[in-house]
Amino acid sequence: MRKLKQMVTGMLFVACLVMTALPVYAADNLLGTVVDGSLLTDEDSAEVTVYPKARGSLLSYGAGGITIAGKRLVSLSGSTAAYRKVEKVKVAIYLQRLKDGRWVHVLTMGPTIKYNTNIVSSTGTYSVTGGYYYRVYGAHAVINGNTSESTPSFSDGIWVS
Repeated sequence: MRKLKQMVTGMLFVACLVMTALPVYAADNLLGTVVDGSLLTDEDSAEVTVYPKARGSLLSYGAGGITIAGKRLVSLSGSTAAYRKVEKVKVAIYLQRLKDGRWVHVLTMGPTIKYNTNIVSSTGTYSVTGGYYYRVYGAHAVINGNTSESTPSFSDGIWVS
């Protein structure tokens, strides 16, 4: 009888350890889904670099990224590059959260504008609500005289618990 009690106690102890050690993600049913061009992942970060399909004479690329920076904190980054020095280079980054199956605006970072250069970048860290997927949408533009070129960028979605 004593051995039986020890065995049952041991099994209960192991069961408690297993249940408390395994993380539970509410997003499991959406993981791997693509929503409006963004793959929903359980990664700690997502980055994107977009090269315009129709090669212009000004815009080289636009890039954006999102990284989990702590408990309910995300770091955002974005950059725009021109092939050569131009009058204006712009980047604006929009943090978006997946809610009810669509991406909704949370905050705007920028626009950041640099003059007489070929690149601009911007970074920031923000507090967010846990329990959602987040992504960055970037708006990238270069302007030289009467010529302007632009492109959007969308990162994959990352889960913030």
